[in-house]
Amino acid sequence: MGIVIAVLVLGVGGYFGVLYLNYSSGEDPGGGPGGQPVAQCDISAGLRQEAKVSSFRLAGEPPRARGMKHSNCFWEQTRGKDGKDTRKLQIHVYDFRGVNRLPERDVEQARGSYSGAARDPIALDRPLAGADEATFVDPSSLQTSPTEANLVARKGAVYYLIKYWGHDKGFFGDSAFPVETAKSVVFKVAEELLAK
Repeated sequence: MGIVIAVLVLGVGGYFGVLYLNYSSGEDPGGGPGGQPVAQCDISAGLRQEAKVSSFRLAGEPPRARGMKHSNCFWEQTRGKDGKDTRKLQIHVYDFRGVNRLPERDVEQARGSYSGAARDPIALDRPLAGADEATFVDPSSLQTSPTEANLVARKGAVYYLIKYWGHDKGFFGDSAFPVETAKSVVFKVAEELLAK
């Protein structure tokens, strides 16, 4: 009987030891410090700290010729600086200014693109300063992380799609962080971008 208890204690101890090692010795998410942010995707140092993202990555920069200009920017964590809990921020900027000869057509195109992106709207709890139109978008059809918030906003002939997602690292496994926190981050990012 004593041997059975000893084996059980060792088994349970080993199991919790592995869980602890996975939790405490796992690498922090993220990479190096990243590059210099482009103006259309830059956010304040305070907001980067709040969102736990300090490493900038430019996935796509618009061509300088005529046509809609699309910037695809990522803010990710810097390993060892932004904590163990995974967070990512993606900013798409669709700029239709100068696409057409008439500025009204540029606004019309941006409005149409915004409407397409805002298909599953979730109302904002307060107005977004500087936006002609803005809404949260239901992320459930595309959600890849326990917590995600998406916001689309339009100001004139420019519209923005802002996504923030991640999870908290836990002892027994990863878990969601409050969706209200994610919504607050995308709202503040939109406020900063629209104020430019």
